[in-house]
Amino acid sequence: MKKELRLQYFERLIAKNGSDRYFIEQFLQGSGNELEKKFWSNRSSSRLCFDLYSWLCKEKGIKNFQFEKHLPGILVGENKTAGTPNMDVFFEKCDNVVFIESKYTEKSGWKYKDDKHRDGFYLSEAYWGEKGYKSCRMSIGERFYDNPQIAESFRGFCEDIQKEINQRKEKEQKHFSWFDPKQETCHLFGIIFYVINNKIKNKNIFLCNNVYEIKNSDCFKIEGSIVEVFKKKAEKMLNKIFEKNNCKFTFEVNTIQEMLKNGFKGIDFTKAKMFAMDDELLVKNYIETNYQESKR
Repeated sequence: MKKELRLQYFERLIAKNGSDRYFIEQFLQGSGNELEKKFWSNRSSSRLCFDLYSWLCKEKGIKNFQFEKHLPGILVGENKTAGTPNMDVFFEKCDNVVFIESKYTEKSGWKYKDDKHRDGFYLSEAYWGEKGYKSCRMSIGERFYDNPQIAESFRGFCEDIQKEINQRKEKEQKHFSWFDPKQETCHLFGIIFYVINNKIKNKNIFLCNNVYEIKNSDCFKIEGSIVEVFKKKAEKMLNKIFEKNNCKFTFEVNTIQEMLKNGFKGIDFTKAKMFAMDDELLVKNYIETNYQESKR
């Protein structure tokens, strides 16, 4: 990236956004070291995320807008968690609480709980192991903030998703490589305890996979796929957990191209202007011009 463009991004990251924290602070708190290398790559999902959503901080009706939203992590000791799930984007609008995982060119190998002996990219045993986790002697119920019923439900969910992966990976993984079941499982955990810990009630809770569609490669017809199975099982589990809070949970998949054309959660992207830029550039035009990768 040219020096002038990089400087422009830094200026936008420290522009006033209606919050008491600059966007640069939010990205620096992320677990992926976004501003070290990732943000400056031509294939950067985090930079696309910033360009695509940053204008929402000043949109009427949007509250608590934030990048790299920290969610509760699973307990492995006193005041110690095994990782903290971060959501790319978080905001509230009317009765909606929206968590967004925004993707550009990333692809997943569908590594999950059965891959724990192969490398470090599997679903941590802390989420599904009935006994202690590594040196942690806490039971799974204790790791779930002393909620054994939620722990058992979540453990069963993980077992079910692993079985589905085993059956479908060879046939489906190529066309659904944008979907990362491990990552979304960790997000589910974080959302569950974000809602419970903050005593959120009477809200619609959304976990949205907003993905840049790679033409002639990706498939977003999720009917009958691993994505639909994950969606149905996740919605069933979380809606049962959220009954006492009177909250409804929905797992969504949207392509960024369709979102720019048709909007998202009642938000019109067609007339949106780029955040903290002197030119009156439209978000839709800027994204379509500057983000054109053809491979994952």
